Amino acid sequence: MSYEFEPACRRMEWLDPFYKAVWEKAFADAIPISGTFELTPRCNFDCRMCYVHLKEKEIPQYGRELRAKEWIHIAEEAREAGTTWLCITGGEPLMHPEFENIWKELCEMGFFITLQTNASLIRGRIAELFEKYPPRNVKTTIYGSNDETYERVCQVKNGFTRVNEGIQKLRELKIPVEAVSTVIEQNRDDVKRIAFYVFQNKIRWQPTAGVKLSVRRKADDICQVRLADPNKEIWKQQMRERLEKHPIDINRKPCTYCKDYRLGYWITWDGQMRFCSFMDRPDIPVLENGFKDSWKQLIEYEESLKWPGECYTCEANKICLKCAGTLNAECGCPEKVTEEFCRKYKKFMEDNRRYNRWQAMEKYTQK
Repeated sequence: MSYEFEPACRRMEWLDPFYKAVWEKAFADAIPISGTFELTPRCNFDCRMCYVHLKEKEIPQYGRELRAKEWIHIAEEAREAGTTWLCITGGEPLMHPEFENIWKELCEMGFFITLQTNASLIRGRIAELFEKYPPRNVKTTIYGSNDETYERVCQVKNGFTRVNEGIQKLRELKIPVEAVSTVIEQNRDDVKRIAFYVFQNKIRWQPTAGVKLSVRRKADDICQVRLADPNKEIWKQQMRERLEKHPIDINRKPCTYCKDYRLGYWITWDGQMRFCSFMDRPDIPVLENGFKDSWKQLIEYEESLKWPGECYTCEANKICLKCAGTLNAECGCPEKVTEEFCRKYKKFMEDNRRYNRWQAMEKYTQK
């Protein structure tokens, strides 16, 4: 079938032409080509901005952690439905009690696997496992350049030392490593040193200051974590460019701006299929429904979503980047928006009008 909106893969200039053609076909037919398995909420770190982390004793209060045989069953059905790329994450996925068994089975099924990990546990048996069954690539979090910063951010001792040892082991095994860093108040002064570290180690790096509220655990006070004064001038320039070159079309459905629209899914540690990590709805039990029926329900849910009613008449709707996951995390519902969320975008539009009037007057007086 032809579809109204172009797939995000057309905007991925770095994507190999063959893979781009595969993703285009998957988009047209709504094939779940890409999936994320969130194996566990367990983690040996306690990062202040984490969106899913539970202590072992807390897990039964929230659900039941899937066992290895259940993950393997889901993977078999996902592969049959068309899944080729898998991301394995957590919590810290290596802390699942049956991680080694799950990993071996997934690798033998032939998936292209990305592992998301803090890298602190990559030694001994795990290193031997990755030597035999290497991931396609590893995305590791780097939150500091020393143990002191890690203690402020992740609330653990010797955090950087352990992470660095894991990264060096991955490099020794010639496994491609990428790094992601969330910049918060507790590590903002260390960013330049983090940048130098990834440069020294020839690691592709993606820093971000985007911190969303958690929808699945009690998070630290977000005001103590988010940057208090991000660079407003850079943000304003980004908004001007969006308004002039890439305005958001309010007539498009919320999920159509996401690269995983009609292509990807997220399965939580307790077996619920959702659109992304920042959604706490819908609850689609994969084991009970089966993978194909769950995917069908997820697509139907995506298509049913609409922007909040007030967004359609708001003058800031062309610049307001409000995906369903962001609205769900920040406003409590993907079809709801709060005045607090809207304030900075409305303020920009007001300031932009004044700026345009000032420019017009400048041109007039120069004549």
